[in-house]
Amino acid sequence: MARTPIAHSERAETRQILWTSLLVLVACLPLLRFMHWQINAFLLLIFCVRLAGLRWPSAMPGAAVRILLTFAGVANCLHGYHSLAGQDGGAALFTTMITLKLLELNTKRDLRLVTILLGFLIVVQFLFDESFALAVYLGIVAVAAVALLVDLNGGLKRADLRSAPRIAGGLSLQAVPLTLVLFLLFPRLDAPLWHLGLDRDSAMTGMSDTMEPGDISDLVVNGELAFRVRFDSPPPGSNQLYWRGPVLWEMDGRRWTPGNPYSDGVESIALAEAASMIDYEVVLEPTKQRWLFALDMPVASPDDAHITPEFQVVSEQPVNALKRYRVSSALDYRTPDASPRIRELALRLPENITPRMRVLVADWKAQSSTEWQVVERALAFFNREAFHYTLIPPRLGANPADEFLFETRSGFCEHYASAFALLMRTADIPSRIVLGYLGGEDNDLGGYKIVRQSDAHAWVEVLIGGRGWVRVDPTASVDPSRIDRQSAARLLGASSSVRFDLDEHGMIARLARNLRLLGDTLDATWQNWVLDFSSEDQFALLDRIGLGALREYGLAVLMIVAVSLTLGIVMLALMRDTPERDPLDVLYERFCARLARAGVARHHHEGPSDYGQRLASERPDLSAPASRFLALYIPARYGRADVDAALVRLSALLRDFSPRPKQSRKRRK
Repeated sequence: MARTPIAHSERAETRQILWTSLLVLVACLPLLRFMHWQINAFLLLIFCVRLAGLRWPSAMPGAAVRILLTFAGVANCLHGYHSLAGQDGGAALFTTMITLKLLELNTKRDLRLVTILLGFLIVVQFLFDESFALAVYLGIVAVAAVALLVDLNGGLKRADLRSAPRIAGGLSLQAVPLTLVLFLLFPRLDAPLWHLGLDRDSAMTGMSDTMEPGDISDLVVNGELAFRVRFDSPPPGSNQLYWRGPVLWEMDGRRWTPGNPYSDGVESIALAEAASMIDYEVVLEPTKQRWLFALDMPVASPDDAHITPEFQVVSEQPVNALKRYRVSSALDYRTPDASPRIRELALRLPENITPRMRVLVADWKAQSSTEWQVVERALAFFNREAFHYTLIPPRLGANPADEFLFETRSGFCEHYASAFALLMRTADIPSRIVLGYLGGEDNDLGGYKIVRQSDAHAWVEVLIGGRGWVRVDPTASVDPSRIDRQSAARLLGASSSVRFDLDEHGMIARLARNLRLLGDTLDATWQNWVLDFSSEDQFALLDRIGLGALREYGLAVLMIVAVSLTLGIVMLALMRDTPERDPLDVLYERFCARLARAGVARHHHEGPSDYGQRLASERPDLSAPASRFLALYIPARYGRADVDAALVRLSALLRDFSPRPKQSRKRRK
């Protein structure tokens, strides 16, 4: 059966194919960072073939090759994700198919189909990233897709592509009022519509509930956001910004783990003393863990969380999405005394405690009369001896604590905290390790603090009689002259540790920091006012206008009324909008108006040619200039003449065309 030839009017132009291909490529770029490398390689290969085909049409693959490429693309997705369903596998398959569609762009119908599918590709991106920057980027892509659809439907002339952004922007702005109404009033679900239990398997950067040499230092070189904090009152000083997370009790000689110290549930979770209370709100990035972070010491937790006897805030469910919660903490506090069972657990030692570690502790105890004096001598030991702080410590063997204390003496907070806790237990002082974050960067533009993964930290709590658990940070006792700032600057890059302030000198550094803070402020505002807008906010809006008692019914009625009014206003505005007139018609009307003032008005049924013939017979004196004007106008208006050149010449002729009314002769007496 013979193929139906493609009509000339429906055949896609080369520039339109190029525009569509580049638009799909630009839309795919943010998604590439979430896909396996073999998926990205296949997509880039198809893009290269498509672009090469525009220059050399013979390079375009035939139907058989396109079928093979389709099977290869599906197999590539299966190899990368072992599934064609779910967030990762489904997104990879959809992106592969829309890219393969570029190899068979022949008609405008094909281009329209790809442009419509581009809208689905834009939506898919928000399953991976919901940042403000991505929203702006994809918004520009969407406007460009509208401009392409306008061009495919004959709304643009080839010589007038510069008007494409204006036309597409105008069409997009017409949808803004209705979009805002639906955003505010459309009923919202308590859970995401697309949550099908197919969560991504990729690990998320964040704090772990175990610690061994290298864990935290690997985390600290990552400058990603951990959480943001907004205080209800002036924030405390940087020396009090210890963000409490997992608490570690058991040590096997190399690794610290939480254990299960309060399985019997008999320990009190109330502080013996609490003062200097402070309230704040935390917006925590997804961690897939249950623990939440709070300042030492939390006294009030969110409704969907609780405080454990070791004063850790734990959520009822894992934090798989951005979580906003409020906490109250006491900056001045005293914990209750621990039970004998807890004291015994906090004194357990691994088998690799060496004799020289015991000798060192025995010397401290011999010179001290109280437990706290032993703690002070241990801190003085770290300050006095040649201990160095570095993010690139030497490797440690089977007994990391002993090697760190007496041989390498170079490490990160995990080395100092682990060694200090073991020394305290050797001295019969109960101790435990707390993991969390220290400090935070002020964002004056947004009025909150930014805590990054690079602020990860570990410290120790020792149990002192009459004082309860007391926080001790052995890392802070290192002499500042023995801090390896070069390794920190080399590994951390732009994100510096709050503990050791890496100064930013120069205008460029300050400008870069301000731009980074501005970007974070925009992200936080986007999160607060758009992503976190929930059904509770909708009901609060109903309460303000007196419809709160109606709940869902009031929301539905208000939405119908608001949508109707919005559509009515938009339609009235469009009806009053004067369509853009053809410049040729404007010049012709001015030409006819001048002749009408000269006494030769055009009849409504007359075309330009008939009008010119009548003008020559009635006003021979105007025949020559009128004929020159019509000789340019008629081919440009009804033929294939160069419109732009004709407009210039017609405007020049019209400037010199000033016909006068015909003078009547006076009768002689």
